[in-house]
Amino acid sequence: MRARRWRAAALAGLVGAAVGCADTEAAVPRCEPGQRLGIVAQSVPGAAYLPCVATLPPGWTFEAFEVDDDGTRFSLRSDRADRAVDVELVPGCEVGPALPVTPRDEGVRTYLEVSSVSSRYAGRFYDVFADGCVIYDFDFVRGPHIALVAELQQAVQLYPRRQLRQELRDDLGITLDP
Repeated sequence: MRARRWRAAALAGLVGAAVGCADTEAAVPRCEPGQRLGIVAQSVPGAAYLPCVATLPPGWTFEAFEVDDDGTRFSLRSDRADRAVDVELVPGCEVGPALPVTPRDEGVRTYLEVSSVSSRYAGRFYDVFADGCVIYDFDFVRGPHIALVAELQQAVQLYPRRQLRQELRDDLGITLDP
Protein backbone atom coordinates (compact mmCIF):
# COMPACT_ATOMS: atom_id res chain seq x y z
CA MET A 1 0.00 0.00 0.00
CA ARG A 2 2.81 2.41 0.90
CA ALA A 3 4.58 1.71 -2.42
CA ARG A 4 1.34 2.37 -4.36
CA ARG A 5 0.90 5.73 -2.58
CA TRP A 6 4.52 6.68 -3.28
CA ARG A 7 4.13 5.69 -6.94
CA ALA A 8 0.89 7.72 -7.19
CA ALA A 9 2.57 10.76 -5.62
CA ALA A 10 5.57 10.46 -7.92
CA LEU A 11 3.30 10.05 -10.94
CA ALA A 12 1.24 13.08 -9.89
CA GLY A 13 4.41 15.19 -9.71
CA LEU A 14 5.63 13.96 -13.06
CA VAL A 15 2.20 14.42 -14.65
CA GLY A 16 2.16 18.02 -13.46
CA ALA A 17 5.47 18.52 -15.20
CA ALA A 18 4.15 16.82 -18.35
CA VAL A 19 1.02 18.93 -18.52
CA GLY A 20 3.06 22.09 -18.00
CA CYS A 21 5.13 21.40 -21.10
CA ALA A 22 2.43 19.77 -23.25
CA ASP A 23 2.81 22.41 -25.98
CA THR A 24 6.55 21.97 -26.38
CA GLU A 25 8.89 19.50 -27.99
CA ALA A 26 9.80 18.39 -24.45
CA ALA A 27 6.42 16.64 -24.09
CA VAL A 28 7.19 14.04 -26.77
CA PRO A 29 7.77 10.58 -25.23
CA ARG A 30 10.90 9.75 -27.27
CA CYS A 31 12.20 6.22 -27.75
CA GLU A 32 15.11 6.79 -25.39
CA PRO A 33 15.61 6.38 -21.67
CA GLY A 34 14.44 9.40 -19.73
CA GLN A 35 11.86 10.79 -17.40
CA ARG A 36 9.21 11.29 -20.11
CA LEU A 37 9.19 7.59 -21.01
CA GLY A 38 9.36 6.82 -17.28
CA ILE A 39 6.11 8.76 -16.87
CA VAL A 40 4.52 6.60 -19.57
CA ALA A 41 5.79 3.46 -17.83
CA GLN A 42 4.32 4.45 -14.46
CA SER A 43 0.88 5.10 -16.00
CA VAL A 44 0.46 1.35 -16.68
CA PRO A 45 2.67 -0.47 -14.17
CA GLY A 46 3.87 -3.78 -15.51
CA ALA A 47 3.18 -3.11 -19.21
CA ALA A 48 5.86 -5.03 -21.11
CA TYR A 49 6.13 -2.32 -23.79
CA LEU A 50 5.66 1.44 -23.93
CA PRO A 51 4.62 3.49 -26.97
CA CYS A 52 7.15 6.13 -27.90
CA VAL A 53 7.99 8.41 -30.80
CA ALA A 54 11.09 7.30 -32.69
CA THR A 55 11.23 10.09 -35.28
CA LEU A 56 8.42 12.17 -36.65
CA PRO A 57 8.33 11.94 -40.45
CA PRO A 58 8.40 15.22 -42.39
CA GLY A 59 5.04 16.97 -42.08
CA TRP A 60 4.05 15.24 -38.82
CA THR A 61 3.63 17.07 -35.51
CA PHE A 62 3.12 16.05 -31.91
CA GLU A 63 -0.14 17.56 -30.66
CA ALA A 64 -1.08 16.33 -27.19
CA PHE A 65 0.20 14.32 -24.24
CA GLU A 66 -1.90 13.19 -21.28
CA VAL A 67 -0.98 10.81 -18.49
CA ASP A 68 -2.98 9.56 -15.53
CA ASP A 69 -3.17 6.39 -13.49
CA ASP A 70 -5.36 4.78 -16.19
CA GLY A 71 -2.79 5.12 -18.96
CA THR A 72 -1.16 7.46 -21.44
CA ARG A 73 -2.60 9.19 -24.48
CA PHE A 74 -0.91 11.25 -27.14
CA SER A 75 -1.83 12.56 -30.58
CA LEU A 76 0.10 12.99 -33.79
CA ARG A 77 -1.00 14.82 -36.93
CA SER A 78 0.25 14.85 -40.50
CA ASP A 79 -0.05 17.91 -42.70
CA ARG A 80 -1.63 15.52 -45.24
CA ALA A 81 -4.42 14.48 -42.86
CA ASP A 82 -7.38 16.43 -41.55
CA ARG A 83 -7.59 14.44 -38.31
CA ALA A 84 -5.08 13.51 -35.63
CA VAL A 85 -4.07 9.95 -34.83
CA ASP A 86 -4.65 9.10 -31.17
CA VAL A 87 -2.29 6.64 -29.48
CA GLU A 88 -3.29 5.19 -26.11
CA LEU A 89 -1.51 2.87 -23.67
CA VAL A 90 -3.95 1.01 -21.41
CA PRO A 91 -3.65 -1.98 -19.03
CA GLY A 92 -5.53 -4.26 -21.44
CA CYS A 93 -8.00 -4.23 -24.32
CA GLU A 94 -10.53 -6.28 -26.22
CA VAL A 95 -9.68 -6.45 -29.91
CA GLY A 96 -13.18 -7.57 -30.93
CA PRO A 97 -13.41 -8.30 -34.67
CA ALA A 98 -9.88 -7.04 -35.41
CA LEU A 99 -7.75 -9.34 -37.55
CA PRO A 100 -4.20 -10.41 -36.67
CA VAL A 101 -1.45 -8.79 -38.74
CA THR A 102 2.34 -8.99 -38.64
CA PRO A 103 3.47 -8.36 -35.04
CA ARG A 104 5.44 -5.18 -34.43
CA ASP A 105 7.81 -6.78 -31.94
CA GLU A 106 8.67 -10.05 -30.21
CA GLY A 107 6.07 -10.86 -27.56
CA VAL A 108 3.49 -8.56 -29.17
CA ARG A 109 0.30 -9.53 -30.97
CA THR A 110 -0.81 -6.87 -33.48
CA TYR A 111 -4.34 -6.56 -34.83
CA LEU A 112 -6.08 -4.32 -37.37
CA GLU A 113 -9.74 -3.34 -37.30
CA VAL A 114 -10.89 -1.35 -40.33
CA SER A 115 -14.16 0.54 -39.85
CA SER A 116 -14.24 2.39 -43.19
CA VAL A 117 -12.67 1.94 -46.62
CA SER A 118 -14.92 4.12 -48.77
CA SER A 119 -14.06 7.83 -48.89
CA ARG A 120 -11.97 7.45 -45.74
CA TYR A 121 -9.64 4.76 -44.44
CA ALA A 122 -10.39 4.54 -40.72
CA GLY A 123 -9.88 2.04 -37.97
CA ARG A 124 -7.64 0.89 -35.18
CA PHE A 125 -4.40 -0.95 -34.70
CA TYR A 126 -3.91 -2.84 -31.45
CA ASP A 127 -0.55 -3.93 -30.06
CA VAL A 128 -1.32 -6.42 -27.29
CA PHE A 129 1.35 -7.65 -24.86
CA ALA A 130 1.80 -8.72 -21.25
CA ASP A 131 -0.08 -6.34 -18.93
CA GLY A 132 -0.78 -3.75 -21.60
CA CYS A 133 -2.18 -2.70 -24.94
CA VAL A 134 -1.52 0.21 -27.29
CA ILE A 135 -4.46 1.40 -29.37
CA TYR A 136 -3.93 3.55 -32.46
CA ASP A 137 -7.08 5.32 -33.72
CA PHE A 138 -6.68 6.61 -37.27
CA ASP A 139 -9.01 8.19 -39.82
CA PHE A 140 -7.40 9.27 -43.10
CA VAL A 141 -8.79 10.46 -46.42
CA ARG A 142 -8.24 7.76 -49.03
CA GLY A 143 -5.36 8.46 -51.34
CA PRO A 144 -2.49 9.37 -49.03
CA HIS A 145 -3.69 6.80 -46.47
CA ILE A 146 -1.21 4.07 -47.43
CA ALA A 147 1.81 6.32 -46.91
CA LEU A 148 0.28 7.81 -43.74
CA VAL A 149 -0.26 4.39 -42.14
CA ALA A 150 3.33 3.38 -42.98
CA GLU A 151 4.68 6.66 -41.55
CA LEU A 152 2.61 6.23 -38.38
CA GLN A 153 4.00 2.75 -37.83
CA GLN A 154 7.55 4.04 -38.30
CA ALA A 155 7.00 7.04 -36.01
CA VAL A 156 5.46 5.20 -33.05
CA GLN A 157 7.57 2.33 -31.77
CA LEU A 158 7.34 0.02 -28.77
CA TYR A 159 10.06 0.38 -26.12
CA PRO A 160 10.67 -2.66 -23.90
CA ARG A 161 9.95 -1.88 -20.25
CA ARG A 162 12.78 -4.15 -19.05
CA GLN A 163 15.24 -2.15 -21.19
CA LEU A 164 13.94 1.18 -19.85
CA ARG A 165 14.14 -0.10 -16.26
CA GLN A 166 17.79 -1.03 -16.70
CA GLU A 167 18.72 2.17 -18.53
CA LEU A 168 17.01 4.44 -15.98
CA ARG A 169 18.82 2.67 -13.16
CA ASP A 170 22.20 2.76 -14.89
CA ASP A 171 22.02 6.25 -16.44
CA LEU A 172 19.92 8.26 -13.98
CA GLY A 173 19.85 6.23 -10.76
CA ILE A 174 16.04 6.01 -11.00
CA THR A 175 14.20 2.85 -9.98
CA LEU A 176 11.17 2.10 -12.16
CA ASP A 177 8.32 0.21 -10.47
CA PRO A 178 7.58 -2.60 -11.12
